[in-house]
Amino acid sequence: MLNTFLIIDDDINIRKMLKHLIIKNNLGKVLEELDNGEYAAEEILFYNPDIVLIDFLLPIKDGIEIIESAKALGYNGKFIMISQVEDYDMIGKAYENGIVFFIHKPINMIEALNIIKGVCHNIELEKSVALIKNAVFNIEKSSYITDKPSINNQMINIFTDIGIISESGSNDLINVIEKVLIFKRKNFSSNYQLQDIYRKIAEEENAIKNTHINARTIEQRIRRTILKALENVAVLGNDDYYNNKFIEYSTILFDFKQVKQEIKHINNSKEDRGKINIKKFIEGIISKLNF
Repeated sequence: MLNTFLIIDDDINIRKMLKHLIIKNNLGKVLEELDNGEYAAEEILFYNPDIVLIDFLLPIKDGIEIIESAKALGYNGKFIMISQVEDYDMIGKAYENGIVFFIHKPINMIEALNIIKGVCHNIELEKSVALIKNAVFNIEKSSYITDKPSINNQMINIFTDIGIISESGSNDLINVIEKVLIFKRKNFSSNYQLQDIYRKIAEEENAIKNTHINARTIEQRIRRTILKALENVAVLGNDDYYNNKFIEYSTILFDFKQVKQEIKHINNSKEDRGKINIKKFIEGIISKLNF
């Protein structure tokens, strides 16, 4: 079943471009388009689309206000934010409010298509899990263990593609993603807290290895590994902007503006490095997994 969309942007050309992209690639149906934020939360509740494409800066109410209001009213769909904002603190605020995927202005069609496809894949995954839960009252832990090797193999293949399989934090990343998948299966939600998962992993490692590491250590190892992945993907794009792996991973795992910033750093060490968001990276990896 195709997904449904609602597009909120005050630029009619952006709305037309996104609608054309969705229809041309058979991603779903656009139910409605809005050009301001005045009654956007109520419209979202009325149409109840699977995905809302929403501009960061809108007349009357901004995108963050609309997202907060829609969630408070009970909307549980996905938001993809469209933004020309450069301030990383403002973007960080959007991540805190549940945005995982950004499409940057001016819109890059490859970036937009990959991001929308990734979110659609996440929705398919969640719907599949819901169907399984309806058919089977309780998913036993053993069923997860049965699936685990194939999931591990997929993650290993992705980590190999982006050059981090030998990094010290790659096992931590795999551990985190496995725990997120378990959480999603039990809770049918993306509202997990990474700090809770880091603490759990630290406790497990301390018990097994008789060490005394904490959640911060786990987070630092993971952050260094993802930064290495960003560097590797940026190198691919610097050598060949149309490299298949660059196209595949630069938008789904990272904020594309930060990938371009990392490319600038590669060519001029005086430039700042690109930044990463751990939750976006994890959700991007999950969007690539097949269950």
